[in-house]
Amino acid sequence: MKSYEISGFEVMEYEEAVSTNTLAEGIPFKEWRDRTVVLTYRQTGGRGQASNRWESEAGKNISMTVVLKPAGLEAGKQFAVSMVVALGVLDFVRSRVGRGTVKWPNDVYVEDRKVAGILIEHRIAGAYVQGSLCGIGLNINQEEFLSDAPNPVSLYQLTGREEALETALGDLLAAIGGRYALMGDEAGLRRSFREELYRGQGVYAWEDAGGVFEAGIEGIDEYGQLVLRDVSGGRRVYGFKEVRYL
Repeated sequence: MKSYEISGFEVMEYEEAVSTNTLAEGIPFKEWRDRTVVLTYRQTGGRGQASNRWESEAGKNISMTVVLKPAGLEAGKQFAVSMVVALGVLDFVRSRVGRGTVKWPNDVYVEDRKVAGILIEHRIAGAYVQGSLCGIGLNINQEEFLSDAPNPVSLYQLTGREEALETALGDLLAAIGGRYALMGDEAGLRRSFREELYRGQGVYAWEDAGGVFEAGIEGIDEYGQLVLRDVSGGRRVYGFKEVRYL
């Protein structure tokens, strides 16, 4: 393991890891420091949401966990961390390809393809978030995807250009840091997040426990839940995994 500072973050770089979130979880909580990064370019068993796995070819992409410890963040407003990280990754992606959106709750898409996956795990004590492990998998130079994931894409596939991973890392962390500086403006973050949502305009097909329906995105509530307005005018509010895009 080697450590260095870049873009205001302290990076611990490992030659190989099964999962950077698992590595970060192994650090005693009292030793977590704000803006610490656990990084590898060779992640062999990256974790996605629920039981999903994240494919990343060795030496081609960025796999990292960013430790954030926002002061005084109420547990009920923990989604602010997701917004900061997703918008920061989106800012970076747009700096390379000029476009992109955030697919609620926090994946980053270019058109209908996923370029980055984000997994956030919080440590709560009482009424406050004590720290967050923000796992980020960003497809940089991978030319081909072999898993059965339905829609991955890399920056290389979008631009035809190979990125220097160290440069990309510095720019990515700078973008996340820029959004993190806005953590205190939760309402402003929510407005920005709403503006950048995948399928944020128009009516689309969705499916929940009751079946398929058509609705448009109305917004995100203060708890990070997705608010939809269906074609009959009904308001529907969903937590993670309670509704899916079709």
